[in-house]
Amino acid sequence: MKYVVRVVVALVVLVGVYLAGRQTSGADSTTTTSTTTTSTPASMSAFYLDVGASASLGFQPTGVSHHNGARTNTGYANDLVFREALRGVTLTLDQIGCPGETVESMLSTTTADHCYQLPMTQLRRAEQILQADKGQTGLVTIDLGFNDLRVCLNHLPASSTCVAAALARVAADLPVIVKDLKSAAGPNVRFVGLLYNDPYLGYFLDGARGPAAATYTLESMDRLNAVMAHAYQSEGVAVANVPALFQTDVTTRVPMDNVGVIPENVAAACAYTWFCYKAPFGPDDHPNDAGYSLIAQAIADVLPARW
Repeated sequence: MKYVVRVVVALVVLVGVYLAGRQTSGADSTTTTSTTTTSTPASMSAFYLDVGASASLGFQPTGVSHHNGARTNTGYANDLVFREALRGVTLTLDQIGCPGETVESMLSTTTADHCYQLPMTQLRRAEQILQADKGQTGLVTIDLGFNDLRVCLNHLPASSTCVAAALARVAADLPVIVKDLKSAAGPNVRFVGLLYNDPYLGYFLDGARGPAAATYTLESMDRLNAVMAHAYQSEGVAVANVPALFQTDVTTRVPMDNVGVIPENVAAACAYTWFCYKAPFGPDDHPNDAGYSLIAQAIADVLPARW
């Protein structure tokens, strides 16, 4: 049985201080434009194109049966806009992600998804935006690959054949996507590829079978991140080390209220995602507000001190 986790509250509250007052939106549109202004005079402005799946839209569970997920305005892209504004950089955000997107569906020209009507695809839309802004300064974040492996880990026992096939697809298709995006972009566009935390570490709390299941998901996610890091670095794309901030590979034992002593990476997965919550909000593998803030930090960490 999943536990409703109330652990690491202090960490979540600290992140939440800067998120206070922001509202959750259930809009269904896949594209939004947003700018953030602060008392700090903007030293420059740039466009920000956020490419990906549901996490790129800040998805979180709603608790509504049969519709347990909606985009929010507290995702990592929104957080990054806020962070950069504090540094005097005004980012104009364009979120074109599609829930459920995989590396395969990004490249498909024959199978429509629920966000775009063929011949338009998310990749084609991204190329159009980049070509139109060819002379501008910009940032592109790429958040793809998780859904390819997700189908293997959502239900246990996971199939090693499924995992191997997912990794092969990412290894083959992600470099193609990156090349297509970079070829459409101008010389002043920065690219950042996201690696992934492992929300499925929450399986650790599933009784006797839990630790072995969590170990398997971690091994699989580490393999995915290695494949993705190679694909990004081979194309000269900066890598946002999200798993490092989520303590994904840290197995030091820590106490958890109402649970006992568990690995730190499991505690972090429960603190920063919805995976350890009971229905109707969990188990859900999306980050919560605190988790999205950490992802924004991972992106910010690889951006230059001065644009």
